[in-house]
Amino acid sequence: MIKALRLDSRLEPVPKTSPAAKNRFIYAHKKLHMLPTSLAGALTHPLLAAKLPRAGLDLIKGGSGQEDESIESFVNRRFGKGFSDDLISAMVHGIYAGDLSKLSVRSTFGILYHLEKDYGSVILGMLMGGGAVETPWDRTLKENIMAKMPELKTFVDKTSIYSFTDGLEDLSKALEQDLVESGRVNIRKESWVEKLISIKDHDPIQANTVIAALPPSKLSHLLPVAPPELIYNPSVTVAVVNLVYNADQARLASPGFGYLIPRSENSAVRHRGLLGVVFDSCAIPTQDKGPSRDHTLKLTAMIGGHMFEDVAAHHEYKSSPSQSSPSQSITQHDSKAREKELTSFFKEVATDAVKRHLQIDASPEIVKVHIQHDCIPQYLVGHLQRMQTLDRSLRKEYDGLLAVTGAGYLGVSINDCIKNAREVAESVMSKLEEEDDGEAALVGRQDAVTGLERAWFL
Repeated sequence: MIKALRLDSRLEPVPKTSPAAKNRFIYAHKKLHMLPTSLAGALTHPLLAAKLPRAGLDLIKGGSGQEDESIESFVNRRFGKGFSDDLISAMVHGIYAGDLSKLSVRSTFGILYHLEKDYGSVILGMLMGGGAVETPWDRTLKENIMAKMPELKTFVDKTSIYSFTDGLEDLSKALEQDLVESGRVNIRKESWVEKLISIKDHDPIQANTVIAALPPSKLSHLLPVAPPELIYNPSVTVAVVNLVYNADQARLASPGFGYLIPRSENSAVRHRGLLGVVFDSCAIPTQDKGPSRDHTLKLTAMIGGHMFEDVAAHHEYKSSPSQSSPSQSITQHDSKAREKELTSFFKEVATDAVKRHLQIDASPEIVKVHIQHDCIPQYLVGHLQRMQTLDRSLRKEYDGLLAVTGAGYLGVSINDCIKNAREVAESVMSKLEEEDDGEAALVGRQDAVTGLERAWFL
C-alpha cells in the first residue's frame, strides 16, 4: 500500500540494531527494568529469575482442551501467576490497554493458544519453530506480494518499526488523495448515516454490497436486525499525553522504546491509571527534520484503558469532596466541564510520572492531551466463536449484501485492519466480477462475503 501510494520517500524506518528496537522497559519496584533479549539475560533478570523454575513446568504440562480462556488463566496455568502479574499484564497494557483477566487468549495472543494446542507446550513449540497463525489467504497474499516486491523481505528483516515523516497521518492523507484523484471513489464527509442504507439529507443509495468499517456497536444501531455479537465487547478509552521538553534540561538516562506499567504495580491506584510511556525521540529519531532536531525530548504517556472510568471517578470524587459518591460526581458534571477537568488531571499524571520514573525535573515546554474515547475494542473470552456466529448471521440475514471490517472484529492493529480490509475488498470484487485472482477463492463462499471468513481459520 505504501508503494502504491508513493509514500516510500516519507518512510521513517527504525532498524533492529537501534536502542528503540533492543531496549524496552518495565517499571516495577521503583525503577526501570530492561527486558532481557536472551535466555542468559532472563536467568539473572530481577523480575524473571525467580519465576523461571515454575515456568519450566510448561514443558511437561499438557493442553487444557479449552476452546478459549482469558490471557491470565492461560499464563497462570502454564507459567505461574508471577508471569501474568509482572510481564504479560504490562504487554497487555501496551497493546490493548486492557485487563488480561477478561481478554481472550485465542483472539489476542493466538500464537500461545496454537503452540499449546499443536505441541502441548509453549516453550517446546517455540523451540521447534511453531506457532505461526496464518490462514490460507495470508499465505497466498504473502507469496504474491513477495513475488512482486522481493526487496520487501530485506526491509522486514532489517526493520523493527516504522512511521512516516509527519506520523501516521501521512498514510490517511495519502489514501484520501489517491482515492479522490483516481475518481474511483465518492467520499461524502460529514454525512450522517441513519440506517442501512439512507444518508441524512441525501437520496437513498442503491448498492450491490455494503462494507461497514464502523465500530460494531455503531453498526448495530443501523441494522433492522442487529446480531447481539455486535454489542458484546466493550471498548476502552485512553488519554494520550504528548510532552515536549528542552533537551538541554531533560535527557533519558536509558534510551529505548519506552516502558510499561504491569498490574503488579497497582497502576490504577499507585500510578493513577498510567499504562506506559513511549520515548518518541528515541523510538523514531529521524522524524524531526527541522531546527528542533536534537534539541527536544518528546515523550508520549498513555493513561486509562480498562482503568479509565475508575481512575476518572476517583479523581472527580477527590476533587469534589462534598459529593457523596464517585458516581454522583460523574453524573452531575457537564460533559465539556468534565473533559476539561480530566484533561488537566491527565496532564498532571503524565508530568508527575516522567518526574518520578525518569528523574526529569524540568517542566515540559509543550503538553497536549487527547482523550481517545472507546478507541480500542476489547476481545473478551469467546470472541472468535462469536465472530463465527456473526459470520453465519450475516450470511443468513443479508446474504452477501453486508460485509464488515475494522478493529472491532479480527485484529485491532493497523496491519490487521489493512489486511482484513484488503481481504474483504478482494472477495467482494471477485463476487461482483465473477472472477478469481487466486486469493479471494480461499476465503469461503463467494456468493456471500461477510469479511469474517478468516474467523474459521484462526
